[in-house]
Amino acid sequence: MKTILIGLMLALLLSGCGAEETLETVSDDIPLQPVLAAPAEISVRLPDNAVSPVLESDTQQVYLCEDYEIAIETRASGDLGATITDLTGFAPDQLTVMHTKQDDADRYEFVWVSAGEKGDRLGRGVVLDDGSYHYCMSVLRDAENQKKSQVVWSDVFSSFSLT
Repeated sequence: MKTILIGLMLALLLSGCGAEETLETVSDDIPLQPVLAAPAEISVRLPDNAVSPVLESDTQQVYLCEDYEIAIETRASGDLGATITDLTGFAPDQLTVMHTKQDDADRYEFVWVSAGEKGDRLGRGVVLDDGSYHYCMSVLRDAENQKKSQVVWSDVFSSFSLT
């Protein structure tokens, strides 16, 4: 009986000694930003009289010439409509946007006319969408000035590609 009593006392004594385990949970609500691949390089044959970029950043180059401007830029992919609107000032449903495929990218081409300080301006643009980035080129020139032939612009736009 003594042994049972000692056993019960030891059991009561030891039952109070156990440390309570505390658990901490970590939430999986951490917003993850998708990691984009490095942008591809743009390849384009500019006209011979295109001067070095007058404005240049990591994502944009602007070339000014006597009678036209060329802007080349890379943007994060996403809302194509917003990209076209930023380039032209017009919503895509106000333009005729031609969609074709070029290698592994979707190619969108469009033209527009806008009023400028010295008369109407004619613009032409192209956007290559590889799913991660929008690669854009736009040309803006005076609508009345016919110095540059359409053949030159066709060459420039057909050479616009990703390498």
